[in-house]
Amino acid sequence: MSALVWSLPILSGLADALSRGVIKLTKVHKFVLVAGGYFFALPFYFIWLLFEGIPDVHPVFWWVIAGQVPLLTLANILTVEAHRSSPLLLTAPYLSLTPAFLLVTAPLMGGGLPTVWGVLGVLVITAGLYLLNTKDNRAGFLDPLKQLRAERGSRLMLAVGVIFAITANFDYLAFVNANAPFYLLVDHGLTGITSIAIAIIYLSVGRMTKQELVPQGSWWPLVFYGVMIAASVVPHMLAFVWIPVVPYVIAGKRAGMILFTVGIGLVIAVIKQFGGRYTSEREHLQWRIPGTLMMVAGMVIIIFWGRNP
Repeated sequence: MSALVWSLPILSGLADALSRGVIKLTKVHKFVLVAGGYFFALPFYFIWLLFEGIPDVHPVFWWVIAGQVPLLTLANILTVEAHRSSPLLLTAPYLSLTPAFLLVTAPLMGGGLPTVWGVLGVLVITAGLYLLNTKDNRAGFLDPLKQLRAERGSRLMLAVGVIFAITANFDYLAFVNANAPFYLLVDHGLTGITSIAIAIIYLSVGRMTKQELVPQGSWWPLVFYGVMIAASVVPHMLAFVWIPVVPYVIAGKRAGMILFTVGIGLVIAVIKQFGGRYTSEREHLQWRIPGTLMMVAGMVIIIFWGRNP
């Protein structure tokens, strides 16, 4: 398979990483951020649909949508919470566990069986996560597990990784039972509507203010967030045309996302204009950098050898 094909999930990961930078650097309420991002992504899918045309939609498609929309909404809200609670360098790599979880969920949903190499990739990813959560040269064996319990953002992102192991299969099922742009228009449109509906409910019970629901001066970050969502999901869906193996596509996407997100975290940690607000992004790098690289290595093993031919 050509390197050009594999560049699709990697590019998807780059845009995904940039969207996480928006989450970290803005203070827009999480419900509004999710809704606005998904709404501003819709025009790209509409243009794509004009070229693809309205597909024959099989009944399975609507069952997928019924399960996908609430899960995708929840995953996005938890993602915003996770990145704003803990450093990007700690939270983002937990999504590398999604390909590992897919080794379980994909066979149940028609995605193939893992090989011995796939299991090895999972073990390498797990070891990388262990290093990532180590904070002291004299750390005890169970200290990283205690650190996971202490880091709210890490716990939330671990939950997101599990959710994405289900929704990634839904993406593929919807793709083969309609077409990609039609699916994205329906799925992301309903996700945005669901998120703004939750915001209105919160407003009605006094848990949000009108200023949070309609933030002033935050439209350009929302537009950029929407562009990055579209730039992430379009190559993700296109990759399924040439790489019809869900764990492979997601592993490539996560590898790109983690590397670029870690890079963004390190950059904002040293920019003086932020007044030191993000210095935690560069703490304990002697553990976090090797841990991140090990997790990427585990995903590479899964990509190339993690499934039976």
